[in-house]
Amino acid sequence: MNDYPLEQKTVQLGAYSRQQKAQFSTVETRSGKLYFKRIAQEQPILRNISFVLLDYEAQIFLDWFNNVLKRGFLPFDIKLATEWDTTQTLNCRFLPDSLLNTTRNNHLQWSYSAKILINNYGPPDYIPLNIIDHQNYYSNKARSQLDQIINVNMKNIG
Repeated sequence: MNDYPLEQKTVQLGAYSRQQKAQFSTVETRSGKLYFKRIAQEQPILRNISFVLLDYEAQIFLDWFNNVLKRGFLPFDIKLATEWDTTQTLNCRFLPDSLLNTTRNNHLQWSYSAKILINNYGPPDYIPLNIIDHQNYYSNKARSQLDQIINVNMKNIG
């Protein structure tokens, strides 16, 4: 695909936030109780993102943006921190309303900000879907048992 060409740290240095609209709305009635109505199965997830780059990184970034992504038109894959993982690969698109606003922080760094649409946001395959299982998955007891199993098997291999 059109992978982001630089290390994740260039994105991590910048601030980013995520916005998602509700999948339901409230319906006010003339009389009786207020009720809720589903308006969508999934709403798009938008993220404000900043890239903080050194001079040579800015040149690589702009070449990727202009030539590989055809001035930001094509989708791309990038590793971002999410609630699920610190380096989750997400498929994204730049949105045209805030495309690459540029500032120069100092004589060493450039900052580019944009709004992106995330196409595949969700937990990775290895995270249990049920929150109760999720808590057990990450419990200290489960982790220590997994460590023992791996250590014993590694000794048997070597």
